[in-house]
Amino acid sequence: MNFRAILLLLLGINLTACVTFPTEESAQVKILWENSAAIENCTYKGTVIGSQGHFYDYWLHSDRDMVWGTLNELRIKSHALGADTVYLYQPLKFLGSVTMMGNAYQCAETHASEAKASETKASEALDSTSLPPQIKTASSQ
Repeated sequence: MNFRAILLLLLGINLTACVTFPTEESAQVKILWENSAAIENCTYKGTVIGSQGHFYDYWLHSDRDMVWGTLNELRIKSHALGADTVYLYQPLKFLGSVTMMGNAYQCAETHASEAKASETKASEALDSTSLPPQIKTASSQ
């Protein structure tokens, strides 16, 4: 084989081996679809687009790998925006590729502050002034 043939072979392999893998941070980003109640109290961070596959190499990748790579790309982009959740739109239909769009949201802080507020209300409801005398003496010992 000559140098030119090897170079073309390596270039071809390089072009077809592109599937996005998750990062440690992006693995924490959740993907949601058709569950709008889960993002009601979340903070919108932006719109993200993920795509895998091209007209020249789609036949070398399984659909599963392209979907997996697309979701990983969405997670990586969402994490870069400071989001922990992606709410997907209806997938776009393309021949030879997988493309998805979604909105990125930060939900963990919202849910944590809601949980803390709920915990505060619960502790206020169990204030020692509202406890029966038997429990007051037991809790003060």
